[in-house]
Amino acid sequence: MTRPLCVLMVLSFGAWTLFAQQPPTAPAGAPAPAAAAPAPGVAAAAAPKKAVDLILASKAGCRDANRQPKICELGDTILVGFTNLREWMEAEPDKNKPEDLVLVLDGRVMKGLTPRGPDTQYKELAFDLDRLSGDQPDSQGNRDAWNALLSRSKGNRTITVGVAIGGNPPYFGPATAMVQVFPSYSWLVVIFLLALLVLFFLLARKSDILRDAPSPPGGPKVSYSLARCQMAFWFFVIVAAYNYIWMVTGDWDSLTAGALILIGISAATGLGSVVVDSSKRDQRQSLQCEQAALTKRLAALKPSIAGVSAPPNLTDLQAEQQQKQARLAQVNTSLNNLPSPPGPSDGFLLDILRDETGVSFHRFQMAAWTIVLGFVFAVAVYRSLAMPDFSATLLGLMGISAGTYIGFKIPDPPK
Repeated sequence: MTRPLCVLMVLSFGAWTLFAQQPPTAPAGAPAPAAAAPAPGVAAAAAPKKAVDLILASKAGCRDANRQPKICELGDTILVGFTNLREWMEAEPDKNKPEDLVLVLDGRVMKGLTPRGPDTQYKELAFDLDRLSGDQPDSQGNRDAWNALLSRSKGNRTITVGVAIGGNPPYFGPATAMVQVFPSYSWLVVIFLLALLVLFFLLARKSDILRDAPSPPGGPKVSYSLARCQMAFWFFVIVAAYNYIWMVTGDWDSLTAGALILIGISAATGLGSVVVDSSKRDQRQSLQCEQAALTKRLAALKPSIAGVSAPPNLTDLQAEQQQKQARLAQVNTSLNNLPSPPGPSDGFLLDILRDETGVSFHRFQMAAWTIVLGFVFAVAVYRSLAMPDFSATLLGLMGISAGTYIGFKIPDPPK
């Protein structure tokens, strides 16, 4: 083989080797080749799935039987709209479950209010606006949240609506909804209470419902009774508080032990006052009858003893006269020791503050504490939508004031 031929063969072999080591070039317009599969036993790293935040629609609300929008109130079903409920559920199926969502109103977690749904289009969840009863789970937290939400409200109001998983932050939302605090029939309740109050004032003025004793027929009305006025005061305060709580929350079992004790103290004070006044009246009537009989008998004995001719039983008549005179003196002393009977009214304020000795501190104390605790009671109901339970100390103070009032009414025993 000649030398030029050998050189040509060597160059051709080197060019072929270099060309074989280069990747083939795809023709123009041809699809790109697929990536090479990983070697057996080597796992490809999966890209992390991005969390999906739940997004609420801008508004939530209730609907009537005809599916028309209405203002929400307790007992209704509020429909909360979502823009990506399906995506949120599918992002983490084991974690994002609609039944774990809890309603949040104005930033307050409404414990126990979990949804129904979603609807077929995954657009809404339905929450029942219920105020749970005492035997249901989470009832105390639920009732406290409703009380805080609805207290101090004067009418319809706009609230923010959100949801939270398990009732824990973060809160998703908010949307807005209109809530009606007082029911449509509330004006009937107000008219009834006002009519009851006006009727009571008319009875108090025209009759003896608040008087110390029955007024004489055709005569002036006797004085007002502090104990009976206290009974009437607590009656109307508690009745008004009960109706207010019932209208706002629908709770018809809102009476507390403290309210019952206040009613009991005022009732016991009124009953004690009636018993003491009745006892004094009966005692006075008995002594007056005996006084009249003794006076009549002494008037009959006097001419017999002072006659010109002495009767045969003069000694006995004189002994009887002395006995009757001594007894008459005892009766007169007992009548003088009895407090004065109720007299004509001098005006409401003077009547409840004075006794037979004039304006007295124990009556002023009882009236003042009644007004103060009544004001505190009304404010507590307005702020918390619940009747307060006063401490044993405050109730004991009311009892002491009532006992002092009754004690000063008890007359001294006859001498």
